[in-house]
Amino acid sequence: MGGSFNPPTRAHLLLMKAAMDAVDARLGIFVPTNHDYVFRKMKRQGCPQDTLSESLRLAMLESFCREDSRIRVSRFQIDQTGIGYDYEMLEGIRAEYPDTEVYFVIGSDKMYILPRWHRIDELLENFRILAARRGEDDPDRIREIRPYLNAHWDRFTLFDAPEGIGDISSGAFREKLRRGDRSAAELVTGEVWKMMNENGKIPWNSITDFHEEQYSFLSNFYEARVEYGGLAFGSNEAAFQAQKCMTEEEKIPFTEYGPGKSKSAGRRVPLRPDWEEVKTSIMEEIVRAKFTRHPELKEKLLATGDKVLVEGNRWGDTCWGVDMRTGQGENRLGKILMKVREELKRDGEN
Repeated sequence: MGGSFNPPTRAHLLLMKAAMDAVDARLGIFVPTNHDYVFRKMKRQGCPQDTLSESLRLAMLESFCREDSRIRVSRFQIDQTGIGYDYEMLEGIRAEYPDTEVYFVIGSDKMYILPRWHRIDELLENFRILAARRGEDDPDRIREIRPYLNAHWDRFTLFDAPEGIGDISSGAFREKLRRGDRSAAELVTGEVWKMMNENGKIPWNSITDFHEEQYSFLSNFYEARVEYGGLAFGSNEAAFQAQKCMTEEEKIPFTEYGPGKSKSAGRRVPLRPDWEEVKTSIMEEIVRAKFTRHPELKEKLLATGDKVLVEGNRWGDTCWGVDMRTGQGENRLGKILMKVREELKRDGEN
């Protein structure tokens, strides 16, 4: 079963199980499309910010495998460049599982356009179509008005889609999130919901804009004195950028720089050779220093409760934050802030 799975829903899982049962299959394989395809699709719909990263979609689908040991996830489409056609994907699956009968699962609504598919003659010659009857679709009627399908009807197997999944879709889930409708949780499994929440994708459970006045204190650009490495800086950004330098003499000017100038200057200094290895631990130490030095900022951080903190941005930072245009990003700063918040909570309880 191919698809965007942005995100995977309960309908995807139930449909896969029903398809497997229909032909007594020993293995069901989800094949998610690559990020570029999903991003273009979301952009056409006017919501590119709803694109989930490949790693998150994969992790969600892999949670289905833990629920049913007959299910696997393939990276075939994700690892492809350019257009990922279904015929080539099916050939790739067969190469991995030779001498097997391979079925491609589709909804009956897709049967209308099936004759236009890439290399459809070869696809039907080498693989079988397992079509789910969905909604009011009448496969026999579709067959009548599509002579091509009628001529190849022996390559099709029909099965009934599970009851109750008609209103469940990734699009419906995303729409519910936009409206703040908490019933969105009912459209996905508990594991998928948990991953969405942990990655800051549930709007009412997350803070994704550190430039909003209420949450500007979370940003490294927030001006608050911080001491690090024996020097005092006006902001976390200045303290962090200074650590790129190899000598104290090079670091000292950053004590006078504002956050913007610090970031600019940090791009021009000769970079210490171990920077990539140490930068995350340095950032953590500086963030911890900021919130332990300033009681008022500590209280503000604690007041964020259990909300997921995401350094959302639109300038392409996928290391410290998440690019809100593409959904991609490691969110290292957000994770550090949440780690420091947990430390402060424990300290307050002791």
